Amino acid sequence: MTRKANANGEGSVWLRKDGRWCAGAYVRTVGNKVQRRYVYGRTRKEATAKLAELQKRHNDGMAAGSTTLTVEQFLAEWLAHMAHRVRPQTVAGYENNVRLHLVPRIGSKKLSRLTVRDVRIMVDDMRGSEMSPRMVQWVHSTLRVALQHAFAEDLVTRNVARGVRIETPEKVTVIEPFTVDEAREFLRKARDHRLYALWATVLLLGLRRSEVCGLHWSDVDLVKGTVRITRGLQRTGGALQELPTKTKRSRRTVPLLPFLVQVLDEHRERQGKERADARHWQDTPYVFTSSVGTPLEPRTLTRTFHALCVRHGLRRVRLHDLRHTCVSLLLALGVSPRVVMEIVGHSAIEMTMNVYAHVSLDNQRAALALLDDQLTDGLR
Repeated sequence: MTRKANANGEGSVWLRKDGRWCAGAYVRTVGNKVQRRYVYGRTRKEATAKLAELQKRHNDGMAAGSTTLTVEQFLAEWLAHMAHRVRPQTVAGYENNVRLHLVPRIGSKKLSRLTVRDVRIMVDDMRGSEMSPRMVQWVHSTLRVALQHAFAEDLVTRNVARGVRIETPEKVTVIEPFTVDEAREFLRKARDHRLYALWATVLLLGLRRSEVCGLHWSDVDLVKGTVRITRGLQRTGGALQELPTKTKRSRRTVPLLPFLVQVLDEHRERQGKERADARHWQDTPYVFTSSVGTPLEPRTLTRTFHALCVRHGLRRVRLHDLRHTCVSLLLALGVSPRVVMEIVGHSAIEMTMNVYAHVSLDNQRAALALLDDQLTDGLR
């Protein structure tokens, strides 16, 4: 079939030998170049509609995406860009998702030709591989964020990952922090442990694991009774690194009451003896270190905590549940959620109330007893 001749800039539409309709036009591409681009359709109407969309983007000053860039190549560029924009642990998570899940499934596809169906098939494949719903959501989220970046740079005409709906997995983890009696028993039985001051600090101030590992002696003022939380120590990229706190609100100064002042002072004395007795001591600025002065490995700290609980017959909880315990007990004592939020460094009060506040049956019973007294007085 002979092509229909159009004026320059109008484009043209024709039927191919394979039965598909093709349309082409000169449009602006990345780098402000003008190149001829082609679109395809099963009918003349479909090809004409795609041509109109291509020309509309050109007229609106939007560049047509690259036809040769693969998803794998784009994701490599995107990861390099994101390395300077988000936290190292977030980048590490993105890299794992790209390497283990996205590239093996869709990496060879052309970025400009990636479709909603491609993403849907990828998601179905992940679900079929018995990947957890939370992980499926996380991988899909990584692709969605990356494609939004591609859309902003005019590499794709739309974010096709948005066309695949991922249900939010239900949270099935039941968090049961220590009760008052269990917390008191924990402090009593852990009294002789070399990291007793660390356990007490996490429990009484609600510090995160990274925050307590990254605490410097220069952050602690035992005379004024204050401690500044300004950083966290985490393992990222195969090495321990000091990173900014999780959020801006996490940077905070909190008071040290007499008990913690005493405990930290005793810990400093103990650390001085360890330094004197050690054959090879590594000087570091950290409050809590290994027996030879090196920084604490966060994962090792978690294992040490679990072993401590087992040794003393304490109920098995996560190390992070000491933070939950601090928040829950403060709220149970009637402390204002706003004050609790400032102590533990939450970014929003909803986090304090909805995620970290755990109301026991005894607390519920006491609250309902007050209502019972108010409403049923004289009815018995």
